[in-house]
Amino acid sequence: MMDAIGAMSSWVGALSRGGVLMGHEEEEGAILAHEVLGTARLEELREWFSSQTRDVVERERRGAVHACIWMAQADRELATDEIELLERIIEGSELPPKVQEELAGAIDEPLELEDIAEELTQRGLRELVLGLSWQLALADGALDDEERSAHEELAEVFGVDEDRADEIRESVLA
Repeated sequence: MMDAIGAMSSWVGALSRGGVLMGHEEEEGAILAHEVLGTARLEELREWFSSQTRDVVERERRGAVHACIWMAQADRELATDEIELLERIIEGSELPPKVQEELAGAIDEPLELEDIAEELTQRGLRELVLGLSWQLALADGALDDEERSAHEELAEVFGVDEDRADEIRESVLA
């Protein structure tokens, strides 16, 4: 599970480089991203990233990481391995050091959902992050009602309907 989370989070970096894969972990991430989005929607996401300015790409990446942090905080009990996973996601984000430092601080104090939704606007990336956040919820081996509810809230603020959110959760478990 931990390798899958790292792989999927690294795929955000690959997408922002126009889909150029930089290693084995990103290849694994591509497979997971394909499971969540499918071929056509994944290609649309790659094209979207390649057509955006650096500022937009950075904002979307930052939003993706903030969403993961928010989801990890859902049960308000961050285990050491969850903190390590978040740190790994932050390091793999390819964001500037100052932004990574701010994100590391957000581990203790996550953004509000509405603020995250303002940063993370691209629909395909929102769905990909829902998949990643579901993996984060499952990372400690215990899924509780708070985590399930938090994932549903995240889907709602991202504008992803209940049926699609269920499909995303199922694709992550496959």
